[in-house]
Formats: sequence, structure tokens, C-alpha cells
Amino acid sequence: MNEEYERIEKNEIKISDWLKGKFLKERLLFGEMVELMLESVKPLSGRRKGTNKEELALLTLATRIFNDLEGAKQLLLWGLPDQANTVIRDIIECILLLRLFLNKPKTAAKWLTNLTEYRPGIIYAELSKSGIDAKEYSFYGILSHSGHSNLLASLSHTQEIDFGKKRILNLFHFGSTRTVESEKFIQYGFLMLFFLFYLALMEPLAELHYRYSESDVFELWYSKIDILRPQLIELSSEITQKTVDGVDHTLLELIRKKMRFEDFKKRITGDSKVPTKNGTS
Repeated sequence: MNEEYERIEKNEIKISDWLKGKFLKERLLFGEMVELMLESVKPLSGRRKGTNKEELALLTLATRIFNDLEGAKQLLLWGLPDQANTVIRDIIECILLLRLFLNKPKTAAKWLTNLTEYRPGIIYAELSKSGIDAKEYSFYGILSHSGHSNLLASLSHTQEIDFGKKRILNLFHFGSTRTVESEKFIQYGFLMLFFLFYLALMEPLAELHYRYSESDVFELWYSKIDILRPQLIELSSEITQKTVDGVDHTLLELIRKKMRFEDFKKRITGDSKVPTKNGTS
């Protein structure tokens, strides 16, 4: 192996090990959400011959959401938050499709058998016509922007050090970085991931679980989601209010404002109506 690349790989492993300890709270919250997700699709698991096309489409999307979540988490823990954005954006597309297929089963069969693709904007418009508020679409714009090669989508591997007297050092990192700026980007990445994960559990996955499970099983499962709400709000406040000591990064502040985490938090963690087996919400 090339000596220079081997050095980069060894450094990335060190940073990954360090980040796993640094973001222990995030990893634990992720684990709690994953367990709830796996429980939500359990009523459909193990089905073989005779499973209808709607159910196959729903399971396909649920599996993809899980793998997207896991892939984004791994990229974040490898110190690659910019690269994680593209994977996180795919979660939004999957949630939109999941909502659509739950609302229009025939569309699921068409998607499954004809390899039909649906653009997120079209799906969102279709859902809106049906009175479905797809809150996740609020994040699609910024993630689409940061998913392409532009300055705002490349900040986690660039670094500027001001030594005073007009002496500035620009560093361009190959691989992961361990800077206060990159830590902040990783935290924001986890926050986006959790917002979308929580929303998926609270709405489309709750609807899926509601359709295919017994009353007591669903009610017990959904009660666990309420326990996640204060954890998410606390983590959101902790991350968005935290300052980066010693760093005056204008672009970082711009991203914080542009992503409107507080507005998004209100939309997702506010009061919501989710169907229950006894007809109440």
C-alpha cells in the first residue's frame, strides 16, 4: 500500500475511535430508535410466498431507511459529515415514498414491478393533495444543496487558522479531521438524522405498525416513542446553543441559521395526531 495513503487510513481509524467515545450520547439515542424501528416492521417480517406487492414495497423501503440511517451514522463517526448528507437526504425520499404507499397501495405495486421512480417534489405535492403534511420535506432543500460539490458542502475537510498579523494558514484535509469545526458539523449531522428518524417512527412507521399489529402491541410500542421526545429536545438545545470556543466561523453560523433547526424541531416534536387502535389520538 502507498505509504502516504496508509498514513491517512491509520489517522482515520484513530479519529473514528475517538469520535465513538466523543458521541456516546448520540450513539445510545440512535440505538434506542433502531430498536423501535425494528419492532415496527416485525409484524411483516418472515413473510415469504403470498406476500402482496404493497407489503413487499413497504418492507423494501423500511430496509432501505434502516441501511441509510446506519450508513449515515457510520460516515458521521468516521468524521465525514459532508458525505453523510447525501445519505441522509435519501432517508427523506424513502419516508415520502413510505407515506405515499401507505396512502395509495396501487402506487406501491407499480413502483415495485415497473421500476418506476418518483421525484420527491412530485410525491410531496401528491401527499399535500391528500391532506398529508410530509414534514420531512422541510429539510430536503438544504440537504440537496449540501449534497453537491460547493463550498458549504465541503467545509468539514477545510480549515483556516489565523495566526494574526495577516498570517493565515489554509489546510485541506484528505480523510477525516479532528477539529472543533468538524465536531460541530458532526453534531448537526446527528441532529438531522435524529429529527428524521423520530419523524419516521412517529408517523409513517407508526401507521405501518398500526395496520399490521394487535392493539396492545401497538400501544406499548408507541408509548416508547414519547420517551424519546424529551431526549431529542434536550439534545437539540444542547447542540444548537453550544458555541465553538475560539472559533469565529462565519460560514458555520450561516449554516446554523439556514437549517432553521429550531423551526424544524417545533414542527416535528410538537403535538401530533397518530392513529390508535381504540380510535383516539
